[in-house]
Amino acid sequence: MYFRTFAYRSLLVAGFVFGLILFVAPEEASAQRRGGTPATPRLEELPRRPMDTIPTADPETKVIIFSNNTWEYYRPELRRLDNLSVFREHWDTASVFSYRNIELGELPATVDLRMIDSLGQFCCPVQGKVLSKYGPRRRRNHHGVDIPMKPGEPVLAAFDGKVRYAKYNTGGYGNLVIIRHPNGLETWHSHLMKCNVRVGDYVKTGQVIGYVGQTGRAFGPHLHFETRYCDQSFDPEFLFDFENGMLRYQTFALNRDYFSIHSRASEMLEEDDEPDLANALLAEADDSTMIRAAQPKSASGAPVYHIVKKGDILGRIAPKYGTTIARICQLNGIDRNSTLRLGQRLRVR
Repeated sequence: MYFRTFAYRSLLVAGFVFGLILFVAPEEASAQRRGGTPATPRLEELPRRPMDTIPTADPETKVIIFSNNTWEYYRPELRRLDNLSVFREHWDTASVFSYRNIELGELPATVDLRMIDSLGQFCCPVQGKVLSKYGPRRRRNHHGVDIPMKPGEPVLAAFDGKVRYAKYNTGGYGNLVIIRHPNGLETWHSHLMKCNVRVGDYVKTGQVIGYVGQTGRAFGPHLHFETRYCDQSFDPEFLFDFENGMLRYQTFALNRDYFSIHSRASEMLEEDDEPDLANALLAEADDSTMIRAAQPKSASGAPVYHIVKKGDILGRIAPKYGTTIARICQLNGIDRNSTLRLGQRLRVR
């Protein structure tokens, strides 16, 4: 009796195992036909719970470590910037353009862009020679500059800001990161091998936001870099000396005429007349963080004059003498739109 019961149970177990094999084998065969054995879960598919917070050298920045062995920056202090209108109005994270209801003619004749207060607030996105400049190029317009780099070279945030767009763009940009900065300027970084930030991230000056690649409409690895204000592009070389990794101005007067695709910085800036901003700021620095613009000194408070040379504009003259466009206009009885003449004598202080 015991033997018959044992044999019966063994037969049932064997039948169950055999049926399980028949059921599982086709699934495994199907998986193999699809490309091998089932893959192990990816990191992003694992439970993601915060495990620890690590401080960094920047008091505003912490690093959160998650249970799936990933991490991200945490900047609670920068969340106060959410209240700034520049990060709320015309904020479109799905499209590259976000100022569709603002026409060029509606913009002010000149916008004074405060770029930095100290040297630590700027970092050149990449350093190298510009191969293709801003302006008309064959049958289409080139709205930025191209800087050849090695694949995988890091691309850095030029200034503090917030990421408005970070994904693959099918319009030719490839992997594209757009950062809006507190002064309203947007910097565009395209053809990236990989985006290293996400929409809504606050980034700090010098943070790696991506890596040089050749995604999209690109021939060879390079960074295509654009500067835009209210979606209107202008030559990035008005602001950046990419070859030397320098910023040209502490405050930049962005003239509406610069939004023309034919307005090139290289045709307006004279190399030998450009001040070395870094040396000027350091020479006038009160300490390592607080600086003021370099300015020619006058004896006994005597008036200071400037003789207009080729390429001079009020936006270039004012920072050079540590004054403002409005003050120059007041001293000379002119306005922002007045045409400067070669050899004209302007009182600047």
